[in-house]
Amino acid sequence: HHDHQQSVPDFSITAVWQFSAEMKIVTTFHQPSSVQASVKCQLSSRDFEHLVVAKSNRLDVYSLQSHGLEHQCGLELRGIVASLKSVPIPGSTRSNLLLLLSHPDPELIFLVYSENSSGSQLTATKQLSLYERTPRSAEYFTDIVVHPSGKVAVVSCYVGKLRVIKFKAGNHEEDFDVVLRELNLLGLEFLPLQEDEYVLAILYVDYQERVQLLARDILLEDLELSSSPSTVLTPTTISNKVVPYPDELNLKLFPVQPQPVDDGDLDNDGFLGGMLVIGGRKILMYELASSQGQAKQMSKRRRLEKKKKSTDAAESEEALSKQEEREGRVRKVQGSVVWPWSEVTAVCAIDLVPRFIIGDSYGRLSLLSLENVKERGLILVPLGEASPANSLTYLTSQTIYLGSHLGDSQLLQVSPTPVSSLSSPTLPIPSDVRTVTTAGPSRPSSKKGKSRAVDAEDDLNPTKGAVINSKGSFITVLDTFRNIAPIVDAILVDTDGSGERQVVTCSGGGNRGSLNIVRNGADFQELASVPGLTNVVRVWGIRDEFEDIHDGHILVSTLENTHLLRINDAGGDTTLTYVKDTGFTENSGLVTDIPTLAFGNVARRVVGSSGKPAYQNSQFVVQVTKKGATIYTYDTISRVYERVGSDFEGSEVVAADLNASQVFLAFKGGRLVALTIEDRSFRISIDSTLGQKPNSLEISAISCAPLDPAKPHTNNVVVSYWESKTVEIFNIEPRGFISNVKTPPLPAFARSVLLHDFEPDNDNHRYYLLAGLSDGTVAYFAWKDKQLSDRKVVPLGHVPASLSVCQIDGKRSVFAAGTRATVFSWEKKRLHNSPIMLRDVVTAAPLNTATFQSSLIIVTPTALFIGRVRDLDKLHFRHIPLGLDNPFRLTYEPSLKVFGVGIISNKPNRVGDIQETQSSFRLFDDTTFHFLASYNCEIDEQLTAVASYSPEIDGKSTPVFCVGVHTDKAELEPTEGRILVLSAVPDGGQLKTSSLHLSLLAESDVKGCVYAISFIKDIVVASVNSSVMLFQLQSSDDVLRLVCLTDWNHNYLVTSLATYRDRIIIGDQLNSVSLLEVTDGKIQNLARDYGPRWPVAVEASDGESIIGANFDSNLITFKLTRTLGRPSLECDGHYYLGDFVTKFIRGSLTSDSSMNTNLEATHVFFSSSGRIGVIVEVTDPSLSLHLTALQRNLASALPGLGGESHTRFRAPKNKKGRSDADSTAFGFIDGDFVEQFLSHLSTPDVVEKIMAGHSNPERLTISAEEIQAILENLQSLH
Repeated sequence: HHDHQQSVPDFSITAVWQFSAEMKIVTTFHQPSSVQASVKCQLSSRDFEHLVVAKSNRLDVYSLQSHGLEHQCGLELRGIVASLKSVPIPGSTRSNLLLLLSHPDPELIFLVYSENSSGSQLTATKQLSLYERTPRSAEYFTDIVVHPSGKVAVVSCYVGKLRVIKFKAGNHEEDFDVVLRELNLLGLEFLPLQEDEYVLAILYVDYQERVQLLARDILLEDLELSSSPSTVLTPTTISNKVVPYPDELNLKLFPVQPQPVDDGDLDNDGFLGGMLVIGGRKILMYELASSQGQAKQMSKRRRLEKKKKSTDAAESEEALSKQEEREGRVRKVQGSVVWPWSEVTAVCAIDLVPRFIIGDSYGRLSLLSLENVKERGLILVPLGEASPANSLTYLTSQTIYLGSHLGDSQLLQVSPTPVSSLSSPTLPIPSDVRTVTTAGPSRPSSKKGKSRAVDAEDDLNPTKGAVINSKGSFITVLDTFRNIAPIVDAILVDTDGSGERQVVTCSGGGNRGSLNIVRNGADFQELASVPGLTNVVRVWGIRDEFEDIHDGHILVSTLENTHLLRINDAGGDTTLTYVKDTGFTENSGLVTDIPTLAFGNVARRVVGSSGKPAYQNSQFVVQVTKKGATIYTYDTISRVYERVGSDFEGSEVVAADLNASQVFLAFKGGRLVALTIEDRSFRISIDSTLGQKPNSLEISAISCAPLDPAKPHTNNVVVSYWESKTVEIFNIEPRGFISNVKTPPLPAFARSVLLHDFEPDNDNHRYYLLAGLSDGTVAYFAWKDKQLSDRKVVPLGHVPASLSVCQIDGKRSVFAAGTRATVFSWEKKRLHNSPIMLRDVVTAAPLNTATFQSSLIIVTPTALFIGRVRDLDKLHFRHIPLGLDNPFRLTYEPSLKVFGVGIISNKPNRVGDIQETQSSFRLFDDTTFHFLASYNCEIDEQLTAVASYSPEIDGKSTPVFCVGVHTDKAELEPTEGRILVLSAVPDGGQLKTSSLHLSLLAESDVKGCVYAISFIKDIVVASVNSSVMLFQLQSSDDVLRLVCLTDWNHNYLVTSLATYRDRIIIGDQLNSVSLLEVTDGKIQNLARDYGPRWPVAVEASDGESIIGANFDSNLITFKLTRTLGRPSLECDGHYYLGDFVTKFIRGSLTSDSSMNTNLEATHVFFSSSGRIGVIVEVTDPSLSLHLTALQRNLASALPGLGGESHTRFRAPKNKKGRSDADSTAFGFIDGDFVEQFLSHLSTPDVVEKIMAGHSNPERLTISAEEIQAILENLQSLH
């Protein structure tokens, strides 16, 4: 194929240019959150125990503390985690870790944990590749089992063989392969024997599709498994009534330790130990054979082998028949208990006691007790409901860690008595399951759905066990760890028209279906509100004295007057009192009958004997109005303001600002005056008219905030102009205002300006000029050496933007407000803006009181709020739980302000029973997510696709929803389906979306499953089985019909499609990608790739570029080109992501816009592990070459964990592993990897190693500073 040729290295200049001309950077916005495995062990010599949690691409180590889990360290991995186990170190309480990375490159990683003064870390002592080209990957069981002694472990990842690992002091000593005759392996576990006896229990499906359990000895000296089954565990067949569908169930083996009787003699009716089989309709326990039983087995086996070798054909045939009969024999179990719930997904043993915690696919947890098992049997105690468990780990003191793939991971505590829902059954138990209550065992009655308690004297059969029927939940959730996996669908929306986008996902499963709203930014906590204050345009927090910590008053200014509010706060309830009389007399108090332009506390300036001024505490404040500036002193006893000195007056003041010792006034005609305060009066230090000619410049805003917050004065003042739409920084010198630098014309004039140092305590100060513009945007520049650079614009809506300095989480930040709000702060070595979920903020000011410490006063058109901004640059999640209603497809209709959600409602079933589901389409409000309306599909229909558009109906654009369903007839390929067109109609004729009704406008039957729906103008595009069909709503005789215009049937299974203008991109899951064009209602094939690619998600970049993901977790891009005069799709990008992508969305997560950038965010993608990623296109070919070279040098300088190298890890893969044709990835750059360069800037040796490469041709040709700027810009896009 052509793409195979492109991956072959070609060192010609032209080939290199084509290879790097259009690169895409793959970055991550939200890391995978699904938990794959967890284990508890003691990793260090200290007494702390640890919990190690494995997600798909990283490990996290937590220590178990009295207050909960405390994160110690993490480790990024190149690969997909399949299993994680602890390896005990003999003679020590410590353990090491053994990690298995899954296919297509299976690998074992041996890890040790270490601590030092700088922290803790996990280090790999050995990486052992298990990859083989020829064998078939294990279909059911890819896992590790470790012997309790810590000396031997066994790994299964290929059919017909196992890898045996020998350990010495917890470290790898030797490994070898052994042949496994049982091909379809379901489970593996060591039998509970003596320390140096290594016998494996093997659960498998034989050639007759029977589930078999047997054991084989590991012969370490012979490097093989025993050819004959071990006699320790009698081989047995497990009935298909217990395991009806073994290939669909998650069967698990767990060893049960011996239980001697009181005299310690196992042979004296003691329990010899055994093996639990969990996961079927019953939990089974098989006891190990006694020494007499083993001898009897060996005797029978020898006699049978002798007969098989007999020269008498009849005798030999009889022996073979006897052997076959024994292999199919169902042996008697020592104990069993009915499993009354759904498929088992996780099991963990409780330390030192014969008890197990079991979780099913609907989050139902139960306790299996084997105490005194010979007399009592297996006792199953329901505990309660939590998230569906992917892993369960018992920690300590009845505390359990539950790692989940379908819901939030949780830290749970199991109580001995019920703690909630005391009147409800702990878990629902089917009526045909025999239960035991406090009165004794309970059997099903003749009346369906009921059961009756029977006499306590009834004997309980130990071999059949018992299920306890209790009430109330025994589970308390101590902590929750957010998980949005698996993301099955998602959209990118701006629900309020502000330009700030949010991600909404369909997530979860089982009993944890949910919608999740994800946004990046800061969190606002509202602490108090002051209703009734309307039309406020400015606000200040005022201290009684300059050096006070807490504010005593709030001054607010409207467009007409000024109001003073006294804060009554003693650390408890806080009230505000309106101060009517601000002075001793009307003329001595504050000016309140006109607006205030500036207000603030000022210090007392005292000139010492040395002639240098000093600034002391004072009770002075300065008020600036359009008439001029006035100094007041505050009387703390009478609590009034009194004028001191003389006012400074002039022509009308148009803008003003002040700091602790300076006041700046801007007058009409461009006049700018700088005042200082001496001896209770103003002194003019500079009086100047800006511009070449008088009245040539009109000032719109002014700022004199000191760059150093510890200083009471500034050496710079910032001024903005109306007509020129520019901002100018002036130096304040004895000869006047000297221009430092001036911005180019901005998109609009500035109404608020600020010169700010975001890192005043750092020698490398971060000076930025910010301007809040009248069009609702904030423009900012980096200011250094009289130069402005890195110009960027952040839109905040449509009303003029205001700027306020504030302190958030201990960081000097800038609060910017408009239609929406954001906070600018220095994060990750760059200026970052963190959006806040606030609307229509007019202005804000810092406030600090005993109750409201480090807070903000937020002004809106109708009220005043006091609140606190926290968690800058943090992902914020809003979780809408739907429980058993699992969201499957999602659309958004902005005209109705509703989300349309395709729901599949599940009814929990018992293992082996048919799963009952009900599909529906529901509408939710886009702000409150309140349920608005629902349309239920037929009982035998399953919803598969939803979309919305606004066709013209009766001459009016009308929003409608298209819903695709198929009829479930248990067919190999669906043959019936429908496309439904639904309209949301307000109930009762009300013009409100708070009460909607979904009505069916039109429908069309199709011959198959509707996998996807999209639109080209008013044409509905649907993929149905192997075809692409076009539909259109048409009206005839006042009846709407969905009419099929045409279909195009040239594929196998079209499961994904996307549209761009008049073009259709389709993904054939069994083949590859095609590009179609719609002309006059007809479909024309433009080009196709002849694969096979196995695509599962596709999206257009434009009319000629396609991005997709395939079943093997690769990203692929295509470009429409011409080959030999014919259009064709050329694969111009192929990259192994290592994650299953479920959806691409064209667009960007951030609203930042840079005036000068070569990076553009083009797509957002979502995966089953909970990852949200961003595709960034490099528009400059030379930058593509530089970033490719940086990635190459980083791969050499920073070896990662997993795989041979970063290059080999990112090379495209298939289910058999790497392809010779695709030896390296191309067309993509690993953005998360190259961003690691920023974390090494503080270590010059590493930076130089990266810059130099291995040879002179590999030396990077751009500087480290340029790379830093590029990568910081890249970080701002995700």
